Amino acid sequence: MSRPVVVINGLAAPHLAAVIYARALGARGLLAFAAPQRLLGFGDVRRASQLVGDAVLRVREQTGADKVDLVGMSLGGLIGLHYVKLGDGGRYVERFVSVGGPLNGSALARLVELLPIGITHAIAQTTPDNALMRELAAAPFPRGVRCVSIGTRGDPMTPRASWDAPGFRSVETPYGFFPLGHWMLFAHPKNHQAVVQALTEP
Repeated sequence: MSRPVVVINGLAAPHLAAVIYARALGARGLLAFAAPQRLLGFGDVRRASQLVGDAVLRVREQTGADKVDLVGMSLGGLIGLHYVKLGDGGRYVERFVSVGGPLNGSALARLVELLPIGITHAIAQTTPDNALMRELAAAPFPRGVRCVSIGTRGDPMTPRASWDAPGFRSVETPYGFFPLGHWMLFAHPKNHQAVVQALTEP
């Protein structure tokens, strides 16, 4: 029996998006749950990581599982990485799959980092040289957590320089074309299957 999967939503996507994605994984034989979110993901990444920890605890209690797997959608990949490296993820996560996640930061974030608007907090935190990204880069990966990063060439939001990160096995799928590649990562059935494979392969 596979471990339960906790899905972490991306930026500006409603909670329903994570629910639908979890159902897509469920249709492929996995027991998947959507983690809660705040402010459509525009808040503090550290606070979002804490919410993931709360969700992992609830899923473990509900299912009786010792460990879970994580799937991070877009910004959810960065949130999941924070939980794995700096939260309790090292104790409770077996596999972590980031899908189109800005694991090395996002150059596009520089366009909004100087705006004096609190709602851009999470975007500013993805600039490659900000304090959060430096903290994540310096933190070691916990032993035993298998990490995979999935991306596609047609992704203008998270190009390979952003998602192909140290400590992750990188998987580039052909199921994404510019300029829709980022969203196809979450909508295309073949990309769903790539995530399932990453979670279930020996």
